[in-house]
Amino acid sequence: MREMDLNAIRELAESPLHVAVIGQAGVGKSTLIGQLLAGPRQGEPPGLPPISEHRLDENILLQTYSVVLLVLDATQADHPLERSFFDKLAVHHPPTVVCYNKSDLAQDPQAVLNEALRWPGAEVAAIAAPDRDSLLRGLVPALLRAARGREILLARRLPLLREPVCRKLIDDTSFVNGAYSLTTGLAEINPVLDIPLNVADMAVLTKNQALMAYKIALATGLPSDWRETIPKLATVVGSAFLWRQVARQLIGLIPAYGIIPKVGVSYAGTYAVGQAIYQWCVNGEKLKPEAFKAVYAEALERGRQAAKTLVARRNVAQLQAPKPRFQLRKPPAVCPECGKKAPKGATFCAYCGKSLTVASGDGDSSPTAKEG
Repeated sequence: MREMDLNAIRELAESPLHVAVIGQAGVGKSTLIGQLLAGPRQGEPPGLPPISEHRLDENILLQTYSVVLLVLDATQADHPLERSFFDKLAVHHPPTVVCYNKSDLAQDPQAVLNEALRWPGAEVAAIAAPDRDSLLRGLVPALLRAARGREILLARRLPLLREPVCRKLIDDTSFVNGAYSLTTGLAEINPVLDIPLNVADMAVLTKNQALMAYKIALATGLPSDWRETIPKLATVVGSAFLWRQVARQLIGLIPAYGIIPKVGVSYAGTYAVGQAIYQWCVNGEKLKPEAFKAVYAEALERGRQAAKTLVARRNVAQLQAPKPRFQLRKPPAVCPECGKKAPKGATFCAYCGKSLTVASGDGDSSPTAKEG
């Protein structure tokens, strides 16, 4: 429950952010900026857009920028001015993405991606600025890798990133909740642990969902004060929380049989809640019951597949686990030291006091080990 530090998440989401888009004239900087600022905008944080446009020949204070997008023309063979600027940029080490714009017009698009080795420390993306799909495929993943750990901040200020960041939040949280349910589901085979772990599930999984919902709200630009936002989010899903918890608890009470179904329900419930939260955050509409059921049905199938994957990984890990080198052998019927007959179940000789239990391992050459 200590992870419920919403103020820390809020502070990170409200950190200063200034993106510099730099390149020569006519390379497509303005088009790229327009795309970055286009996206779901129902909740828009106040303030000017955190993006500035610069030419390579300007006097740029690089230390003031959080992220740099260096835009090149992919149809040109060489970029001496950009490489000279990149060398200066390396001194300040800001997260940098080298964007090969107009890559759709390049004679050899694959050669563009091979340029990554020529820009050490930077991410490289082949894009076509007017094509939103190419930005989602190329620029967004590169930008998120370059500024790892600040995904919520980037999505909050750059609407282009909102949908992919929220999708990843939903997928990651669903998988984490599924993995947690697998762990407790295996322990619940023990009837003594069954009910306590079901109660723990309800707390831990719901906590993860609450964190996910708040992060989605921040990423989509909603007010950052959690005291205002969280109650609204709770009304979005309403009885979905309670229904999911009851379903998970009932499945968890069935020892062994309920492991895979329980993981599927935990995954699906988290996924459906995330989708409902995201839809409300971007357009202000709650999912209707029939729409929520459709989302849940799709999520349940994804959850079953995730459950099978998790169980398979666990089985592989068990097979690959190193075997213990030393194992305790069953005490012999005769003491190896004095030769006297030992009572059944004894671990020490009643006559000479020597131990009857011998640890065997690789290269063990004791008489008892050989007899075993």
